[in-house]
Amino acid sequence: MAVLVTGPSMAVPMTTGSTPATIAVMIQHIVLTALVAASLAATATIQKPKARTVTGGVCRLAADGTLGGNFGPNASLPTLAWTIGPGAAMASQLHANVAKYAGPGSYANEIIAVYLGKTALEDSYLGLGTIVIAPDGKSGTFALNDKSASGTFDCGAVPARP
Repeated sequence: MAVLVTGPSMAVPMTTGSTPATIAVMIQHIVLTALVAASLAATATIQKPKARTVTGGVCRLAADGTLGGNFGPNASLPTLAWTIGPGAAMASQLHANVAKYAGPGSYANEIIAVYLGKTALEDSYLGLGTIVIAPDGKSGTFALNDKSASGTFDCGAVPARP
């Protein structure tokens, strides 16, 4: 049996009777699957203070009504992280808004962190700001109140309700 290798982790078994039409359909399926997966990837674009776009991350909606976004290739030091809702760490100390996430709209005084350096102490911008969730429920904008950082994000998919 021959194997059609389509990528680093994808192999499709080919039988002796595989026709060119069957192979073409299989390749179309693989390409469409890759396109769908790519379109669902979370992304963020930092526009200020330095232009940077990152791919990877996740948006999660917790049972307590907290929506969190974490964007970038390193989950332990994300390029962009924000939280809307009562479960935000340090919310009371920072006097952040603790109202539950209620769907698309504007959320003022939410916790936002932008890390552009190699450590959390290097080239970082943290504080309260406004997060706007677009009508599609998965994308939006962010801006710190002191205007030191701003940009856009896309969760890749609408966060599922727990």
